[in-house]
Parts: sequence; structure tokens; C-alpha cells
Amino acid sequence: MKKKVLGLVGTLEIEIRESEDTVLMRLSGEIDVYTSEEIEKIVTACIDTGKYKIIVDLSNVTYLDSSGLSALINCKIRLSKRQGGLRLVGLKNKAKEVFELAGVITLFDRFDKLDDAIAGF
Repeated sequence: MKKKVLGLVGTLEIEIRESEDTVLMRLSGEIDVYTSEEIEKIVTACIDTGKYKIIVDLSNVTYLDSSGLSALINCKIRLSKRQGGLRLVGLKNKAKEVFELAGVITLFDRFDKLDDAIAGF
């Protein structure tokens, strides 16, 4: 599934791929107060269907604000309560700076390559 969400500073493209028990969410563009709501809706839908392992590919994210960071933290907490998890791939540049400045980068399992994130999940 692919969708585009118009945000405050730009557009976020979301691509979803599902396997038996894992969901890959590829994000491209800007994550802000409006687009972060869509991320949370998608994770809620995954939880509702019993999928508790989510990998979020941030390789092509060009903007991330505090609401986007908050959405990812909330999703991680909700998935952890169900013995699942949220793993990040490709966290770099400005998006990585937001995680570091907020002091939450160590809360997430981070990977440079998608194959590494999938392994052992």
C-alpha cells in the first residue's frame, strides 16, 4: 500500500509492506504534526490486526519535528506492551539530530540496513 499525506511543511509518502508478522513502513519526505498522525493511525491498524513488529525506514525523511518524534515514541511504547517492537532503519542527518537532541536515541533499536533490522525480529 502507498499513500501521500499533506503536512504542514510538505508531503510524506508512506509505503507499507506486510509479511506474516512484520510490517515495513517506508517513509519519504516530511514528518510533522499532521503527517505524524497518519503514522500513528497505521500503527494502530497494525496492532488491531495482531501485527506487533514494525520496522520504520527513515532513509528518505528530510524533516522530522517533535510531534513526529513523539508519535514514534508512542508507537514504540504501545508495541512493547504487546511484546512487539519498533525498529528504525536509516536514521540520519536532521532526523537523527532530533532524536539526539531529545535524548531518546538510545530508546530505539537502530539499523543501517533493512536486512539487519529484519534479522532476529
